Amino acid sequence: MTNIKIIDGKFYINDIISNNKNINSLSDGKLIGIYTDVCVFFDNNIIDCDKNKKDFIKNLIEWRKSGINLITVGLQSPNPFEEYYKKVRNQDKSKKILFNSSALKSNGSLDFDYLENAEEIIKSADNLGFIVLLNILSPSCENIFEDEFAIITGIFNIIDWILNKKFSNILVNITDISHTFYKSSVLNNNRIIDILKSVKNKVENNLILGAGIKSFANLNAKKLEDYIESSDFIPVYANYTKSNHNTKKMLENIYFFNKLMRETGREVPVIMAKGDNLDEKYNSYGKNNLIESLENNISWCYYDKDGFVILPVDWDKNSSPEKKRFFDIVENMQ
Repeated sequence: MTNIKIIDGKFYINDIISNNKNINSLSDGKLIGIYTDVCVFFDNNIIDCDKNKKDFIKNLIEWRKSGINLITVGLQSPNPFEEYYKKVRNQDKSKKILFNSSALKSNGSLDFDYLENAEEIIKSADNLGFIVLLNILSPSCENIFEDEFAIITGIFNIIDWILNKKFSNILVNITDISHTFYKSSVLNNNRIIDILKSVKNKVENNLILGAGIKSFANLNAKKLEDYIESSDFIPVYANYTKSNHNTKKMLENIYFFNKLMRETGREVPVIMAKGDNLDEKYNSYGKNNLIESLENNISWCYYDKDGFVILPVDWDKNSSPEKKRFFDIVENMQ
């Protein structure tokens, strides 16, 4: 069984500080992972879901050997179609970009077949020593809900399911932020902090909990204090495209949170839950974004849309030059 804890802002796996292989290691007390939400994709009209799951689990053994200790599981799938990520004017409207892959139904009740699939992956990861970042909601599936009450009901239904399962290797993230943002008012700014606070009161110290937020610009000091107080970890996001990058903005957010945490006296670890790419050319310091994140005390999840999101996924770590480079960097850090 794999156990995750946070002590003084650092991650501990089975009561040993994570990535402690080297003295003063950059990764000491942090997690290094991959955004893999579609590993639990559950629409057999699109792909062979059982094969996708089994291929993913099979490759986890090699990933663990490389030094990866964090994966993500999405209880609502990100959009797995290439067309979806193109500008609207460039999309081929004849191509099907609809899918049905959510652990939550329209009224907020649970799809237990989906959850059984997710549970198998979480337990397989547990057996191999992986931590799982469990993302409850995805903007790609927001339109399935009947109303905002169904969204809130769904969140608490999932929380009850997680508590009942007593997983020891998970971090729970209520909201996954991507290049499309939530439209519902309950998932933005002040109101998502109220939901986070309510969930935290419910679970007390029985779950490690966080929630991604679209923007901090309009939050008052009291809400920011509530956010930090209710968060066991803070997920932040970079949105890389070929013409844009958010590494600088991501670092500004980290400095912002570090300042707030010093003021509140609470040390909360930060996870780049959907990381920028590895290209140094976007980084003024000449370092790849994984290294810079670790140097700024940020755990990091590698986000590779083409390699790990668009279906069908080849989960082999050597199946593309981009993947191979990422794994080589992580292996060389050991």
